[in-house]
Amino acid sequence: MDELENLVGKSIFDIDSDIVDALESINIKVAVLEYKYKNCGKRYPIETLNLADIDYENVILFDDLIDFEKIFIFWHFKNQITDLELFNISDDLKNIKEDYILITQKIENNQSSNIRQGDTKFLAAKRLDETVEVNNKIVNKREFVFTKRYLQKILNDIKLY
Repeated sequence: MDELENLVGKSIFDIDSDIVDALESINIKVAVLEYKYKNCGKRYPIETLNLADIDYENVILFDDLIDFEKIFIFWHFKNQITDLELFNISDDLKNIKEDYILITQKIENNQSSNIRQGDTKFLAAKRLDETVEVNNKIVNKREFVFTKRYLQKILNDIKLY
């Protein structure tokens, strides 16, 4: 644990792949996420957490997508690590699964182009710039992500420094 705590104040480029591999080997998802400050001083995440590309023809199963119960986050501001957080997602799995079902139902019903990030709470199908043909229709590629809204909830709940 000391090795992790020693990273606070250092660059995100100092994160050793051995640390990441060790965490992932015990089913902990690792993320390096940046935040910024609002004028009022509150922190907010500036990006989503990418989980997997969406293959419209063979959508990943929920248990394969969410094959972890905890996320270890290196929070950083301007590439300097400021906080370490170990967040347990088990209390949110019901909402995450509901979001997954909504997304996959739209894909199954040939409504891939109608998936909106605002339709879900925690898990979203982020639109990418690249397109692909699905059932003779051109749609944007997408990836499963944890939403900024969910990451804000996580950022607000920092427990490990």
